[in-house]
Amino acid sequence: MSHYLLLKQHVVTFYIVLLCTHFFIDSVANANENDRADSIISLFKTNKPASAQQANNLLHELENLLTSDDLARQKELIRLRCWNQKTDTNEQISAAIAYADKQLVRFSAEAPSPTTIDLTICKTAYQRYLGQVATTLQDLTQAINQAYDIEAPLLIAHGRSQRGALHSYQGNYSASLEDLLAAQEYYESQNLSYWANINLGELAASYRRFGDAKTALRYQLQLADIYAKQGNQAEANYVNIQIASSLEQLGQLEEANQRYQSSQQFFSGSQPVMAADMSMNIANNLITLGQYQQALSLLQQAATVITPDYNAPYSFLQLYLANAQLKLNHYPASLEALQKAENAFQIDKNQRGLIQVQELRSDVYAASENWQDAYFALHDHLELHLAQDKTVLTKLNAELQTRFDTDRIKHENSLLLQRAKDKETQLILSQRNQTMQIIIIALVGVILILVSIFAYKQRHGKHQFKKLAFTDELTQIANRREAYMQAEQWFALSQKHHKAFSLISFDADHFKGVNDKFGHDIGDKVLIHLASIASDLIRKDDLVGRVGGEEFIIVLPNSDIHVAQDIANRLLRRIEQYDWSLISSGLKLTASAGVVSYQNEHSLSELLLKADKALYAAKSAGRNKVEVA
Repeated sequence: MSHYLLLKQHVVTFYIVLLCTHFFIDSVANANENDRADSIISLFKTNKPASAQQANNLLHELENLLTSDDLARQKELIRLRCWNQKTDTNEQISAAIAYADKQLVRFSAEAPSPTTIDLTICKTAYQRYLGQVATTLQDLTQAINQAYDIEAPLLIAHGRSQRGALHSYQGNYSASLEDLLAAQEYYESQNLSYWANINLGELAASYRRFGDAKTALRYQLQLADIYAKQGNQAEANYVNIQIASSLEQLGQLEEANQRYQSSQQFFSGSQPVMAADMSMNIANNLITLGQYQQALSLLQQAATVITPDYNAPYSFLQLYLANAQLKLNHYPASLEALQKAENAFQIDKNQRGLIQVQELRSDVYAASENWQDAYFALHDHLELHLAQDKTVLTKLNAELQTRFDTDRIKHENSLLLQRAKDKETQLILSQRNQTMQIIIIALVGVILILVSIFAYKQRHGKHQFKKLAFTDELTQIANRREAYMQAEQWFALSQKHHKAFSLISFDADHFKGVNDKFGHDIGDKVLIHLASIASDLIRKDDLVGRVGGEEFIIVLPNSDIHVAQDIANRLLRRIEQYDWSLISSGLKLTASAGVVSYQNEHSLSELLLKADKALYAAKSAGRNKVEVA
């Protein structure tokens, strides 16, 4: 009975302490109560005011509501002011960066803190506008790491969303998707629908740049419907531009131009640079449609507004101008525009833009029959591709190593061990009460179920990401990254052990004519069947990969030049003999191939260049041929 009385006394004491604590907390809270200020802060954190004027009005109201000693809410006001600076001109953007720097110095003593991390992320948003890409990535990564250290999940999500968008613009798609998917999972789990929708727009743009315009379009149409129902005109217009870009990639150029024109009207008068940017996109589609002179006129008109001060749109403006001049046989003007585009892309570290520059430069030299410079430009194009793939893998490995560093794992394990000891002590103390044992067992069961569900979702998500990163979306064979990575491994083995190793580079003859005559849907089916024919022909250890639009590569480990040549000949015969009319009436198709074998080359890129040269020779010799280098 004495144990029961003692337990009862402890329970009464506990409730008295709890009651006193409750009254103390209530008294402190009432002394600093400011419901209207908190509602304004909450609005900015979970949503965005309908206009810049409304945002300014709310911030002015918040400032008037706060007292000088309300330090916590004063910090919130400073953070919100950072995110709501004017950005219409470069001078205003520089002023916004200066504001962030000033506040970071002011609160430097308490760094890292939610305030300094948020100010850093805010600052990087403005740095990106001025093309300070290297600094932006460095500052963003530092802010994200600090957010992990202080366990601030919302700041982690904001930082990774912004870094993912920047990676996507640069062409680092694997890093982009990893950041954006992580941010999306957090926003959705916390029901932060506004930020989830903004991040989903960036995720869709990344999918489009990655080559999966269909997935991007599906997300973008969902967002367009959401913004239309909410009446968010600015966000709806942004999504309209993204939809136009996806339609453009899918070959629906006229519909894309209609959407660009709609956004151009939205920007007309208030944002001349954005309006000119829409004209630029329309002109690019007109080039594809063969309306070269009209496209050139639009681009020259846009050039009066988009100056080098606006580096991102200026880089693509010069790229499109170069393409239009090429189509009109103005080769010197095209090369001049390409040089300007290259300089601008280098400022932004835009790898995908630089790749397009080298590819177009090769076309200009080839059109002017300057074969030597065309070859060197094509060589630079390939080198940039390889460098981009290598950078993606290096950055991904570095991020994974950082995330799972040994010190952090040891620290987490020590915490788990300590928690296990605490639970063991609690179980010993609660053995006298059978009901408590049942409750604890039930709770442990629930935790195990939740952990199992979480682990399953994590494993499923990683599997999906791996499939996305290494499989070609259309043909379901290895993509460029996977094909080159496997080839690099076999090449290294051949160098080390002096084993035979060969490559076949092949593509469809006159494939552009197939797209022009039968449409892009038929062209996609042709590519799928080409991949299937090649996959059925190869052996177990061989690999077929799609490395370009209609370009494929076959990796042949332990195969000499004679075996590779025999496989290439059989491949071309099967392609020629296949009944292509099953896909579309009147369709006929052949392919050309270049065959190479390892002969003491120093790198895989040298072997790939030889394969490309052999393929080019096969094309020059009349197509439907195999050439050995």
